[in-house]
Amino acid sequence: MHHHKRMGSVVAVIIAVVGCVVGILPPKSTAQPLAKGKDKFLGCSLSDTLSSFATYWNQVTPENAGKWGSVEGTQGIYNWTPLDVLYDYAMTRDFRYKHTNLVWGNQQPSWITSLDSAGQRAAVENWIQLLGARYPSMSFINVVNEPLHTPPPYMNALGGRGKTGWDWVVTVYTLARKYCATGVQLLLNEFAILQSDSVTDTYLQLIDTLRVRGLIDGIGIQGHYFEFKSAAGVTPVYTYSITTIKSNLDRIAAKGLPVYISEFDINEPNDSTQLQNYKTYFPLFWEDPGVKGFTLWGYVQNDIWQPNAYLIRVDGSERPALQWLRRYLASPAAPATVSPIGTTGEPRNPLLVWHSVTMAALYHLQLGTNSSLTSIVVDTTTADTVLRVNPLTANSRFFWHVSAVNDSGASSYSATGTFVTGNQVTSVHAAGGTPMAFSLSQNYPNPFNPSTTIRYGLPQRSQVTLSVFNGLGQRISTLLSGTKEAGFHEVRFDGTILASGMYFYRLQAGSFVETMKMLILR
Repeated sequence: MHHHKRMGSVVAVIIAVVGCVVGILPPKSTAQPLAKGKDKFLGCSLSDTLSSFATYWNQVTPENAGKWGSVEGTQGIYNWTPLDVLYDYAMTRDFRYKHTNLVWGNQQPSWITSLDSAGQRAAVENWIQLLGARYPSMSFINVVNEPLHTPPPYMNALGGRGKTGWDWVVTVYTLARKYCATGVQLLLNEFAILQSDSVTDTYLQLIDTLRVRGLIDGIGIQGHYFEFKSAAGVTPVYTYSITTIKSNLDRIAAKGLPVYISEFDINEPNDSTQLQNYKTYFPLFWEDPGVKGFTLWGYVQNDIWQPNAYLIRVDGSERPALQWLRRYLASPAAPATVSPIGTTGEPRNPLLVWHSVTMAALYHLQLGTNSSLTSIVVDTTTADTVLRVNPLTANSRFFWHVSAVNDSGASSYSATGTFVTGNQVTSVHAAGGTPMAFSLSQNYPNPFNPSTTIRYGLPQRSQVTLSVFNGLGQRISTLLSGTKEAGFHEVRFDGTILASGMYFYRLQAGSFVETMKMLILR
């Protein structure tokens, strides 16, 4: 199918049509965590059991209640109650609980500096032992917080720099491994990492020091807005390189440990500016395959560390960034391309293949003659994850990418694949003329107006029925019903009298039954 439409208009129509089809189902409830059913969590820090928390988030991090200075402000006297409430809140809802933190140069008990070295070490061990025993079902714990920027005043009592340069950190992690229940993942947490190659180098050295000793299970990276760019009214004005941020994120993920974005916020008073920056930075981390979880640092106005980072106003209304976040998370992820990638001598009618994506109703594919895909020769959608393209120019280079679409929106595009055609055109039928198994292919073209071709394969002589159904599941046409010989067959379907929308076609051949989607766009 050869079009020259812009991506926005094509996908907007697709989303509208898919939405009409999905609209016959009960409406989606928004009273559930935004990342419910996802392969990574989206949590938030919590200072109180806010009634709206479970509407949005499915992982709990206590903002201050879990810090040593909050629990043991006076040596030997413990205030566990606020922390108990948050831990129990997470447990009763089956939310993951991430504790922060055990050792940090800030928010430590003031009395610790009055002890001698042996007393300091004993106090640290006692604190870790008590907390580990009290909260055995923690999913994660930020063991040492900000070791690069804020080492504690008692670090020499824990071994100081020592031979590794990080002996005091190794000591704390050794104690955490000893006293935390089996299965609790020990995390490291730090800020201002990704925008600097040299600081990332240092962080990687510390990670390796812990990793070779089996003391670390995951890597925390804070994501405060000031780590990316200056907030409104802040001087100097700066914006760190997104390319550098992404490169360093990938370097850290390459260690093979799960990465967690631990304290994300966008501190902007203007709604549209906050929205714009959410669209820039949230997907950068969320879509990275190395990132396995994401924690925002507050969300309610007047109950948040950075005053303009809130997502819910005091009257309970949602800022646009939160509305966008819901739609974004309901949209499918970007597909991964399979082939052809970097090949030469491809058939002039190549078969493009990509991985399926959960929640995708359709895939939108573009193929063009330049890497920016501004010169488009194929622009189409399909419900399948393969597409045979009509013959292209021989001995020429082409580029292609694909996005996933559902009624909530479209994903970003996949990485761009490239290939060079040869002179040959491949038959759409298998060699020998007889398939090895029953098959039903994606109609082509798709979307179509007014007609399309449906192909199917039979490995043996069979009784065959091919029918078309509307979005309500009502049969609107029987394209064929009878006995067909083994081989590949095709049927032309004319949808002239039908309205735009999603339709389904079903092949039944013996015990084989397959149903696929097709889309009419007027």
